[in-house]
Amino acid sequence: MSLKITLLPVTFLAVILTLAVACSEASAPAALPTSVGEPPAATPVPTQALQAARDFAQGHQQIDQEWDRFHAEFDQWRTGLASCDRSTALIALRGFTADFSDISRRTSNLPRAASTKSSGDRLIEVAEKEESALRQLRDRWHPNSADLFEAVDQARSAAAVAQKEVSDDLADLRESTSPEELDDAKEFSEAFDAVSEDWDKLHDSYKTLKGELADLSKTDVTDRLATLIKDLDGIKSAIDDLPSSDTSKSMISKLDKAADSEKQALSDLEEGYDEPEDAFDPIDVEVKASDKVIEQIQEDLEGILEDSSADKVEDIDAFKKEFDLLTADWDAFHDRYYDWLRTEGGCNRREVADALGKFLLEFGDLSSQVSDLPQASFLRPMNDALLEAAERESAALRGLRNTWRPFATDIYRGFDQERSNAGKLRRQADIGVQELLERFSISPGDL
Repeated sequence: MSLKITLLPVTFLAVILTLAVACSEASAPAALPTSVGEPPAATPVPTQALQAARDFAQGHQQIDQEWDRFHAEFDQWRTGLASCDRSTALIALRGFTADFSDISRRTSNLPRAASTKSSGDRLIEVAEKEESALRQLRDRWHPNSADLFEAVDQARSAAAVAQKEVSDDLADLRESTSPEELDDAKEFSEAFDAVSEDWDKLHDSYKTLKGELADLSKTDVTDRLATLIKDLDGIKSAIDDLPSSDTSKSMISKLDKAADSEKQALSDLEEGYDEPEDAFDPIDVEVKASDKVIEQIQEDLEGILEDSSADKVEDIDAFKKEFDLLTADWDAFHDRYYDWLRTEGGCNRREVADALGKFLLEFGDLSSQVSDLPQASFLRPMNDALLEAAERESAALRGLRNTWRPFATDIYRGFDQERSNAGKLRRQADIGVQELLERFSISPGDL
């Protein structure tokens, strides 16, 4: 539309006066001569113009009421979308972080007997990582922050694995409390000491190799790596020969897995060694992992062998009681979090899209009513103002429907601006209608 929203009320009045007079002059019969000194008779308003003015005013009144009703319904619906608001999502994320802080604290308060210390440390580690991921999500969240949600999901998966491992370890420890199982543990411990000693020597040889790299040729390095692999094969064979029982089977599995990973890293370097500075980094990672497994098994064996059977049972049962309560709450937390994530915090974007579509159709009916208003030339300024107002608001509503997303910032800004612009145009049309009624001496009560 070419009409500007800065039209002043006097524009309407001037147009109405000019066009109404023109209509009067075109349709009224020639005035009879008057006596000298008598004022000329008032030009009567043509019936057709009067009817058009009345019909326009009536239609405008109905449209104005419908428009206000539409705004009231839309605003009420919008207010009801609290679950889709950004601030609501932030409040939820703060709540999740606070709830998990309590779970993390409880992992630190688990019983710390020698037999269960390593299990407690494992839970503390994964809980701290999950809490850190949740804090990052809380502090850096935005609607498209998929990487932050992925970090939380990975931490949750790691926690689930750790919980399963701890549960299995507790079951193994609980079964190892009989005299027979204690004898099995002693036998395993003696054989394990020899494996651990050989593995320590292998790691010392590896560290020596790294310290001498500057003086070694590429062939020397690969030969030394081959020797380490051969020695590790001997360790793997010794692991396979360790006494297996209910007490030791999970320990053997962990040792075997660590040896396989370390051998693979050594083999990869031997096959592709090309003297880069960071070539040994993957082996360093696996060596540290193997040392950690060995240390954990040593601690578990100390817990089994040093405590009396009765004391150990009591410690394990006390830990398991707290562990079961903790994991139940941990799982319940995950259920709440993933339910919130799945439902987008209760914000149903399909329902919102459907509602906006219905509002757009409803406003289309309103726009049609504006188009159907009488089209007399002297009504054009008001007609144009209302048409532009309807077009602006309709386009803004269509844009809102196409771009709306849950938790988006300032999603309504463009719509609100165009609604305000349309409101200015409507007020200009209102003023023009009032002037029209006064010009044609039409009482509002006659509409």
